[in-house]
Amino acid sequence: MKQQSPPAPALARGIQLIEQLAVDGQATLEKLSAKNGWPKSSVLRCLQTLEQLKVVVQDQETLHWRTLQRLQPCDLPTLAPLERARKKLPLLAQQTDECTELYRYHEGQLQLIDRAEPDTGEMMVVARIGYQRKLDELDATALMVYAFDPHSVPPAKGWIWKKGKHKILSPEKRTQRIAAAQKKFFASDDHFNESGIRRFAIPVMHAQTLLGVLAVAQRQTPRADTQSDAIIQTLLTHQPI
Repeated sequence: MKQQSPPAPALARGIQLIEQLAVDGQATLEKLSAKNGWPKSSVLRCLQTLEQLKVVVQDQETLHWRTLQRLQPCDLPTLAPLERARKKLPLLAQQTDECTELYRYHEGQLQLIDRAEPDTGEMMVVARIGYQRKLDELDATALMVYAFDPHSVPPAKGWIWKKGKHKILSPEKRTQRIAAAQKKFFASDDHFNESGIRRFAIPVMHAQTLLGVLAVAQRQTPRADTQSDAIIQTLLTHQPI
């Protein structure tokens, strides 16, 4: 299903910038542009408008932007785990030296709502904020949905990446992968996708309800396999409860 564009894109971007600055503390124009995949000129116009409204301010020495106000969801008890997970993204990125992602699960859809990147290393993750994952690919993030949402129904032709190709899983293999994710409270991809990325994921829960997914997107490098266990352990220590 194609994601519908917001009726007022500039408003949507402004709200997103406020939320990101509230989490990151401060950021340069270049970082905000790269993080969202937006032109710097577009981001600058949003920031300047927000500055006129006294919502954000720019440090004239460092040129970093920071927010003066913070948006708070009305249903705080329910969404608090997502906010805690959002705050963990920058630290998790530094500890794993990989891109970290936060997805919100709502009405059967898994949407990327924030991400953080380490200060070092060349990033290959191209998904922008607002990207909606296709749940027929049974990667680590989708497995969280089928493992922790009792109302979700796995696709009959669910597939994974294997040696650079799509491999459709048998019903038995599909059931095994979902059961393992539920038991271990995390999931990981066995193979890298066409972009050279594989993911490790844990669920973000409120009581028995799945709110979202916290994930690490690992790059394909010669040392990737030796780093997998450390990524899993680090991710589990950041379980938002």
